[in-house]
Amino acid sequence: MGLTLKPYLRLLPLLWLAYSSVAMAQFVPSASQLRSVDSFHVKQDGRFTQTLESLVRIDTPQGISTWGEQRITYNDKLEKLELVEAYTLLKDGNRIDVPPDRIRIQDDTSSGDSIFSDEKVMVIIFPKVEVGAQLYYRANSVQVTPVFPGHFYWSRYFSPHFRYEDMVIDLTHEPGIAIQVDADRVQGGRVDPLPSDAPGTVRYRFTFTQNQAYPNETGRLGLSDFAPHIAFSSFANYAEFATAYQTRAKPMTAVTPAINKLANELAAGAKDDRERVRRLYNWVSREIRYLGVYAGAGGWVPHEAQSVLDNRYGDCKDHVVLLEALLAALGIDSTTALIGTERVFQLPKLPISTPFDHVITYVPSLNLFLDSTSQFSPMGTLPGGDMDKPVLLTATGKISRTPLRNVSKDNTYSIAALILQENGRVYGKSLTYPRGYMETDSRAAQFSYLNRDQARTIDELLSRFQETGIGRITKSEPMNLDKPWIVEAVFELDPVANVPGPSAMTIPIGVAPGRIKSTSSAKVPETRRFPFACGTGSYKETTTLTFPKNVRVERIPDNVRIKRGDYEYQSSYELKGQLLVVNRHYQTRRPKPVCNGEDDRHWNAFREVLQRDLRAQVFFK
Repeated sequence: MGLTLKPYLRLLPLLWLAYSSVAMAQFVPSASQLRSVDSFHVKQDGRFTQTLESLVRIDTPQGISTWGEQRITYNDKLEKLELVEAYTLLKDGNRIDVPPDRIRIQDDTSSGDSIFSDEKVMVIIFPKVEVGAQLYYRANSVQVTPVFPGHFYWSRYFSPHFRYEDMVIDLTHEPGIAIQVDADRVQGGRVDPLPSDAPGTVRYRFTFTQNQAYPNETGRLGLSDFAPHIAFSSFANYAEFATAYQTRAKPMTAVTPAINKLANELAAGAKDDRERVRRLYNWVSREIRYLGVYAGAGGWVPHEAQSVLDNRYGDCKDHVVLLEALLAALGIDSTTALIGTERVFQLPKLPISTPFDHVITYVPSLNLFLDSTSQFSPMGTLPGGDMDKPVLLTATGKISRTPLRNVSKDNTYSIAALILQENGRVYGKSLTYPRGYMETDSRAAQFSYLNRDQARTIDELLSRFQETGIGRITKSEPMNLDKPWIVEAVFELDPVANVPGPSAMTIPIGVAPGRIKSTSSAKVPETRRFPFACGTGSYKETTTLTFPKNVRVERIPDNVRIKRGDYEYQSSYELKGQLLVVNRHYQTRRPKPVCNGEDDRHWNAFREVLQRDLRAQVFFK
């Protein structure tokens, strides 16, 4: 009896529909916020008391490890935190209190950087956590010293990847302080004071509910750029916020005799201010180790420049004050620029600390931004996370923006010369010239390879594209910002084709960056709900492949040219006797760093052509 496939073929559309439905229903957040209360009372000098209340239900097995320990961050020099109660409520209704020995105080290391600070974390370790259990805590916080005297600010952004059933934010403040409110997709507003409130008290109440949660998406913007939120600020505008920062930071830039002496020694013989700035920037970038030591309001207030010079370490604020002092010693003005390094491209409506998580230097006379904590960025370049971002210049209170990514400045050009041997192996040499933020990335990568086992490094690089072999990267100096940056490598690949043929092969990459092929593997979400960050840049690759004399090349790939939206790619293949010359050029030119679903549709069509070209083979005998 013969077997027919027709009944099974008819089932395929139904199976696909079933798969699609299951795939769309797969996402379940690890937990749900059943109730949350943030209640503030702000005094006219900016000090405040806060009550925090949280009730979370564990919804998945993954949520047990994610939420079984909960953390409350605070600064023990500026505020006092007291846990009132904490317990696990099991599905059967039994309540198990968190014992005192399961409440720990630790240093805050959440940033992952080398930081020593007064920032602390109260860790609450809940007992008998299981799916369906509810975890509750209530705590009181008293801020005894405001970060910026006379001011209060606070914000909360609600993630689209989480469920919120009952969120309450209460704010009361004394009449002597003016607080602005920004409530986006949050219900509520100003309400009548209670009989128990002091005369003149201003009272607000806000609530928020979000029953639907969605999975995260590749490249999604930071929450402050798009998410529902509530924000409070006593600052009238960003200029006032800048003044508050400058008041505390500017005294730290005092020019001491030692700083004056160092600045003049470093700048000796420099022909102009640009050269002077370059020398000072390079020195700070190279000689001052990044290390955060925060005491008191140290999260916002730098150490004295002389102290940074003496210790030869500091965080981003410390880098900035030392560089500012050195520049001032030569009569060159500069200012701190507050910036956010995450995927955030606009400032919130109200002046709050979000999204500022970093500071860099701005030199007005040269219209030049400098990030001396990025020890691999030559002067005139910035790391990718600093580019096309709004910044607040604290000396003037003005809002500015760092440079856009630009294909003429942010690009990589690679040249590879390959020789196919009669045994199918490939000898190769590559030269790579990264520029702009790509140079920063390249220098950092090469620095990580220094003093490592070269064989391991080469294995890792070749395995990116399923190649094997041996090789070495020639000596480089990634921290020498004065020297033009080139990465040179030699390698030998294990057989990539059967020689003699007939056979076929794609174009090997070896130890070259292979940025075009890496980019071609990027896959976008099937459904895009949120705006995402997208880049600008250019990758150009020239590869020559020499065939043995006894090999006859019968067919080479066709040239390709394609443009979809902001994506452009072209390739050419030319055979000159036994030498095949391959040129490939990929670039994206974007007017802004934020994209949407239309860009995804362009990419899907573009990527199909790009991958097809990269799979194209050379046929030979």
